[in-house]
Amino acid sequence: MFLKQLKYLVCVSITLTISGGLFAQTTVKLATVAPEGSPWANELAKIKKKIESESQGQIKFKIYPGGQMGGENEILQQVIRGKLQGAGLTAGALANTVKELNVLEIPYLFNSYAQADCVLDEHLLEDFRKLFESKGLIFVTWAENGYRSIGTKSAPVKKPEDLKGIKIRIQESPVHIAYWKQLGVSGIPIAIPEVLPSLQTGVVEGFDNTPLFTLAAEWQTAIKYFTLTRHIYQPAAILYSKKYWDTLNDEQKKTLMGEGNKLAPGARQAVRSIEKNMIATLKKADVQVYEPSASDLAGFKAAGNAVATQVVGKIGGQSKQIYDKIQKAKAACGG
Repeated sequence: MFLKQLKYLVCVSITLTISGGLFAQTTVKLATVAPEGSPWANELAKIKKKIESESQGQIKFKIYPGGQMGGENEILQQVIRGKLQGAGLTAGALANTVKELNVLEIPYLFNSYAQADCVLDEHLLEDFRKLFESKGLIFVTWAENGYRSIGTKSAPVKKPEDLKGIKIRIQESPVHIAYWKQLGVSGIPIAIPEVLPSLQTGVVEGFDNTPLFTLAAEWQTAIKYFTLTRHIYQPAAILYSKKYWDTLNDEQKKTLMGEGNKLAPGARQAVRSIEKNMIATLKKADVQVYEPSASDLAGFKAAGNAVATQVVGKIGGQSKQIYDKIQKAKAACGG
């Protein structure tokens, strides 16, 4: 009788230990279009090291940078289906699923990095956490791509009129599409891995993105001009698949979440700290960098204001509420 009881207690102990997560093993495949060696890829490498260390090797990370798992839209669908356990994606791509994110991409929405941080961290964090989860995504932390500007091959762009007749690669997003249309440009959506060959072969003659991403993806090798319009501030996010998340125990979730928005505290600062160096690097690569004057930017900003009026009521979901909340938060956060 005693031996049977002992055997039963040992079995229960083993079962509880495994289900409690002490020896449970899991692998996170996390993808991004950010190239190897970029601040985003480096930040993900830090996250990998931190989580594998804290879990004592029971949580393994495999990171797939540089669009190895496809463009952002392809990666996103794989995360939602649970084929990938996580991803680092821009708000522009995520907005195809979480419609309210389109509001964050409205041109000239934020006046500064500090204002964007205040609005996103202190006023909208829980709103977006719930919106992500409703679409099969578990929000971990904000990251960022930064402020997007315009790179071109054959002619400099100093004002909207200079874009006439230029084929521009754009991100497939209703806000981006509406903005370029407002500027008089018929943009061509192309996935990140195909942009460089499209520039090289003349499928497109320009694009908009940050100086950092331009260099990381080597797009500067196919352009001659870069205009610092800084027309869209583009946040990004690190997320897990809810399908995967729901298979985990509490200890695994705690480790993977890393105290919420503190998992990657350097994700945004790492991008910002090298912005000036990236602009200097563009110049060293024989790319002519143009800093527009206030009068030059007036046309770009007017087009942005028109886009806000056009899209907020049409995006759907809670977009109007989110937009109104942003305006209220901006007043509280200051410039």
